[in-house]
This record gives sequence, C-alpha cells and structure tokens, in this order.
Amino acid sequence: MKKILVCLLLVVTMSAISESKADESLQFYDGYLRTMPPGQSVTAGFMTVVNHSKGNCLITAAASPIAKRVEFHEHLHNDGIMQMRPLAAVSVSAGETVKFVSGGLHLMFFGVNQPLRVGEAASFKLQTDRCGDYELMLNIKSLMQPMMGH
Repeated sequence: MKKILVCLLLVVTMSAISESKADESLQFYDGYLRTMPPGQSVTAGFMTVVNHSKGNCLITAAASPIAKRVEFHEHLHNDGIMQMRPLAAVSVSAGETVKFVSGGLHLMFFGVNQPLRVGEAASFKLQTDRCGDYELMLNIKSLMQPMMGH
C-alpha cells in the first residue's frame, strides 16, 4: 500500500512540475485570424508571444482543425519589392516578446475548410522544442477591420 501511495504521490508531483514549467514558459496574447474574401481558402493569423522562462524556446510546428496546414511566414522588402517566405520555426529567446503582425512575421492558414465568422474563434495548436505544447483559441476578426482604421 505504501508503494502505491508513493508512486501516486510521485506521479502527482511530476505532473505539477510539468504544468508549472508550461505555465512559466510561453504566454500568448491578442491572437486572431482574419476572415477570408469570398472563394478563398487562405488566411493569416496574428498574436503576441512572450517567453517568461529562463531558456530559449523554438516554436517548431503549428496546426489547426480548420486548415490543411499552418505555416510560419515573414514579409521581406527587397529593392522595393515585398516578398513572403516560409520559416521552418520561430525562435523566442528567454525574456523576449515576439509579435506576429501584418506585414511582418505571421501565420498562414492554407486550405481553410469552413467559413470564418467575425466574433467566433478557432482552435490552434503550437509545438515547441522544449517549452511544451500549447492549445489556443484565435478570435476571428474582419479582414476589413485593419483597413477601416486608415
């Protein structure tokens, strides 16, 4: 009986430690997806990531049940031409804040398989090399909303 109690206590303690590590690592703020123009199945996602841990984190993969694939992309400006290129991963150094923004680093959702309605949310998963995996909800905002402010 004592062995079972000790094993149970060990499992609970290890679980609490791993939950604590995830809680102290990355935090996500202001995540959202844009709606899509009619007939399109590609959209962009944005968020802010803060690394509260003492170690560097590498975000290695992203997925969502609403899309065939999710990729990390960045915009580059070369000789007056804007280019977009995929990234294999995104580094978030210890204590650093990384912003996924329009015209810079962002998420691309390809093969979106359902309508995106303003005010709803979509689930989204991120995997990291050593800072845990995260399941998030991204609010859905109008594609036109950022343009209306100009």
